[in-house]
Amino acid sequence: MRFDRACAATGAWGTLRTWICVLGAALAVTLAGCSANTNVSAGTPVATVSSDAAGDFSAYIVGIYSISLTRSDGLVSSLPTFEEYVDLTKRVDLTELLSAGGVTTGTYTKATITLDYSSATVYLKGQTTAAKVVNSSGNNPGTVSLTVKFDPSNPLVINQNKSARMSLDFDLAAANSINASTNTVTVKPFLVATAQPADASTIRARGLFVYVDANAGNFTENIRPFDDSYSNTVGALTVDTGASTYFDINGTPYVGSAGLSTMASESASSQINGNTTIVAYGTLGSLSGITPTFNATQVYIGTSATTPGAMEARGLVTARSGDSLTLRGVDYQCQQGASGSLPPFTHFETATVNMGSSTKVTEDGAAASGLSIQSVSVGQQVHVTGAGSVTCPGTTNSTAALTLDATSGEVRLQPTTLWGTLSSGAVGSATLNLLQLGLYPLSQYPFTFTGTGTASANDANPASYVVNTGTVDESATAAGTLMQAQGLVTPFGSAPPDFTASSVTTVSSTSQPATLIVEWSGGTTAPFTTYGNSGLVVNLGNSSIDTAILRTGPKVTQLSGLSSSPTILPQCQSTCSGSLEFAIGNAASGVSEFSSASGFLSLLSSTLNGSTSVFKLVATGTYDSTSNTFYGQHIDVALQ
Repeated sequence: MRFDRACAATGAWGTLRTWICVLGAALAVTLAGCSANTNVSAGTPVATVSSDAAGDFSAYIVGIYSISLTRSDGLVSSLPTFEEYVDLTKRVDLTELLSAGGVTTGTYTKATITLDYSSATVYLKGQTTAAKVVNSSGNNPGTVSLTVKFDPSNPLVINQNKSARMSLDFDLAAANSINASTNTVTVKPFLVATAQPADASTIRARGLFVYVDANAGNFTENIRPFDDSYSNTVGALTVDTGASTYFDINGTPYVGSAGLSTMASESASSQINGNTTIVAYGTLGSLSGITPTFNATQVYIGTSATTPGAMEARGLVTARSGDSLTLRGVDYQCQQGASGSLPPFTHFETATVNMGSSTKVTEDGAAASGLSIQSVSVGQQVHVTGAGSVTCPGTTNSTAALTLDATSGEVRLQPTTLWGTLSSGAVGSATLNLLQLGLYPLSQYPFTFTGTGTASANDANPASYVVNTGTVDESATAAGTLMQAQGLVTPFGSAPPDFTASSVTTVSSTSQPATLIVEWSGGTTAPFTTYGNSGLVVNLGNSSIDTAILRTGPKVTQLSGLSSSPTILPQCQSTCSGSLEFAIGNAASGVSEFSSASGFLSLLSSTLNGSTSVFKLVATGTYDSTSNTFYGQHIDVALQ
């Protein structure tokens, strides 16, 4: 285990010395052991982690080994982090708060991130065994460091006694080359570090309880990110709650002040203490102080959170027989063996969950009444706590069968995403040809819908899957239109409808959310026919092209099937609702990040000098089929 923090904590949430090391920078004090320097001022870089679309992967677990920042004068400061293992496929629509510990003030121009692939677990969609993960030499990559240069016009500025956000965005498509026939993934790390990102994605902030101030409507936690069950904490966070904040405390739901009052009373009786795990979802609040604030919409505490020593499974229900569930794509939080070896969780492609009359069932984000084990049906994303049959082995256990006994545990119903093409629509209802549930295309994974309907004739049928769309009217939408919905599956034995949507997105031909991916086998020095202010146009006649596709959910379109190679432009030329992000580089030369097209195009022009090879182009944004134009919010050019 890598120990990067300057000040070691002891006990459940540290000693007073630890608190001074984490928070005392606000007082500009000097403490032996907190810094190698004396009388230095500090601020807080608030580091978050996310990834782009899961794409070809159903699991991608890798260790984040260390993070350091380089100031404009060459001073290197390490963020207070420990080695953390994370499944990046679960950080696509969800950003993780990684660290919020103090560093010396100044203007930082680059970040260096070290990744650990020695115990990486990667599954390709459709495969039942873990992929072989190698580097370009065919060996395990081990630890790999990657330096990312911040946009010169937008460096990371750390001011005294203030916080500043920086994000790490892992581009899984740009960082890997896939050979599905041999079930092999060749790693070529690529990620982007951005100072002060403008995205509005939901953030997950996990940590240990410190104290609650019911009068102020907030509580404080010490950050312990991802599924960490053994490391010390990496900064403090003040979590603000409101009248609509949802709480799940040890399997009991509350809303607003009732949840905070319960926290206060249970902390007074030590039922909630420094060993209690809290997971909050929401957005960052004020960064005006050295301790950042957080606006929570949902809070999970104790056994309802990802808790050290607990046994928990997160996955998608693909079948149910009686009170027994079959889960797919299971990230399993497990009890550590005597060695406490990494990682604190492992992955199983399938697992069995047994429920009973005492199983608590809750719905994430809603204090719903009348829930029972009958509320859990096929296609539902769940988080389950119980007694597991496997102790963490330190590496993927691909032979042992995982069974989780949740008869005295909890099943949390979580929002599920589906994709399908419209067969027919009306006010409040849509019938789809179901293509994908969660990360799993039905063409590649078995789902058993037996028992989902009020009678066998009413069991869910993927070819005519009925979705309750609420007030949304799809009667004028053309048959065959691709649609995405998010919501909950109908309780077992109660269909139709088969699914109740909280949101419905119709994919328009003029504004199709998509990812454009082009890979050149062995690299190419001539990837484009055009590159400049008029846009990028991929040379589809290049014989080195291995992959050239547009991907929207489960739908894949070959670029060769279009009328011509699409023009790639920035998503917006002047103002944007979200942040633009462009990047060029690789692990050997580093990655340069830009928040405007001009700097990116200038570096691209000097890079394409006839000797530098491009390995991959990945752009995320929207595709307009009418004009054959791809508008990229993020454009990454990975060099060979």
